[in-house]
Amino acid sequence: MAKYPPMNDLLRNQRRRSRRRRSRRHGRGPGKLIFVLMMLAIGAGLWWWFAERDPEGDKRLEQEVLLARASAVVGESVLAARAPLEVEEADPELGTSKREEQLNAVWVEGEEVEMRGVLKSGESISGVLNARNISTQSIHSVVSATAKEFNFRRSRPGDEWFVRVGADGKINLLRYQSSPEDIWETTRSGDDTYQCVKLEVAVQVREEVIGGVVKSSLWQAVADQGEDGSLIYNFADIFAYTIDFNANTQPGDRFALVFEKVYIEDQFLRYGRVLAGAYTSEGRVYQGFYHQGAEDEGDYYDEKGENMKRQFLKSPLASVRVTSSYGRRFHPVLKKGKMHNGVDYGAPIGTKIRAVADGKVVYAGYKGANGNLIVLSHANGYRTIYAHLSKINKQVRPGKRVSKKQIIGRVGNTGRSTGPHLHFGMKHNGRYIDPSKVDAERGEPLKGSERARFLDDIVEPLSKRLNKALEKTGYKLEAAPINDQPSISAR
Repeated sequence: MAKYPPMNDLLRNQRRRSRRRRSRRHGRGPGKLIFVLMMLAIGAGLWWWFAERDPEGDKRLEQEVLLARASAVVGESVLAARAPLEVEEADPELGTSKREEQLNAVWVEGEEVEMRGVLKSGESISGVLNARNISTQSIHSVVSATAKEFNFRRSRPGDEWFVRVGADGKINLLRYQSSPEDIWETTRSGDDTYQCVKLEVAVQVREEVIGGVVKSSLWQAVADQGEDGSLIYNFADIFAYTIDFNANTQPGDRFALVFEKVYIEDQFLRYGRVLAGAYTSEGRVYQGFYHQGAEDEGDYYDEKGENMKRQFLKSPLASVRVTSSYGRRFHPVLKKGKMHNGVDYGAPIGTKIRAVADGKVVYAGYKGANGNLIVLSHANGYRTIYAHLSKINKQVRPGKRVSKKQIIGRVGNTGRSTGPHLHFGMKHNGRYIDPSKVDAERGEPLKGSERARFLDDIVEPLSKRLNKALEKTGYKLEAAPINDQPSISAR
């Protein structure tokens, strides 16, 4: 620095000027504040002096104070409205509902617990209990006991369950419900054994009567009466051996039925038995009445006591249409005249196919133009043929027995076929016959005193109810002597 005296002087002068500026700046700040406060004080004093001297001053002051208070209240309200909603915590004793607790409960060692749930797709009762920390041994004990009364292979998504687990980790109670009226309860006794029982559920069974006219289909005619179309399957089952509803239903046909509806606490649950039915077509009347003997499960008999059951069902499908009958026809694929040894039923792919009689599987597999094919042999030299299937049920294999009405496969479009349908054929002693004309032997009729009771206690009262329902459709069922065919007449 000594080498450059002018520079040193310049720097010293610069530092002095900076200190003076800082001093002036700091000094003026407090002075200005004091000056402002003094002016405010003087102004307030003058205002008070003139307000005291002004007779209206007090009044103006009071109004200004009220206005200030009102503004404050409005401001607080606005702030409160903008603030997030605050909710007080619920009383711990209320908390989550007991059901919610049970749905999420897990067993903890040394504690008793109740838990419940609903099976989801792919779940099993053993799996869901194990996931709740219950031991495999305890689960096995209670499930094994329950399985003696309920087959868990029939478990379905939506089945409900409830268990009560003791402090020792063992299940004291299992309640399993597969429907509103199918509930099984398994309880643990003091010696660690389990007992399962099916609970009695109080149901109400009500009898109802409907009648109607077929316009497009029997299914729709029943639906038009306000009932679920599924009721038609129970009704058609009465006449499964005498009427082929796929081929013989005509617009203008009349029907009537007396049936049961099952309720639980006034809520409709399902349909019960069809107690009686009547069907009129082309001037003929078919009637069927349910009768349960002392040692059987019950069956349907006509108005004379004759068993309506025969060896064969009239159709292997519940409700579709005939697209091609038995006999010579122009083949749609081969483009030439050819004998059609069967009946074709048009139906969507996947429609269930029933065995028309008890029998034994002769063939089940793919066979050329027939596509997927099933052949069954029956008593008295009969065979039935089911062709063009999309699926053959696993249990249907050569040598296996099948029962009447058992589902053996599904409608398809395999082999030499122009569209989804079932080709149904029948042979008797090796020769093709028309399946629609087979009237095989009936089952055992009612006899003696049992027949008399049937006619008096069942046929007479239920016929009156059927007749009343038919009268509403424009027809009347005329009484006829026993062994004569009843008739209908237009009113």
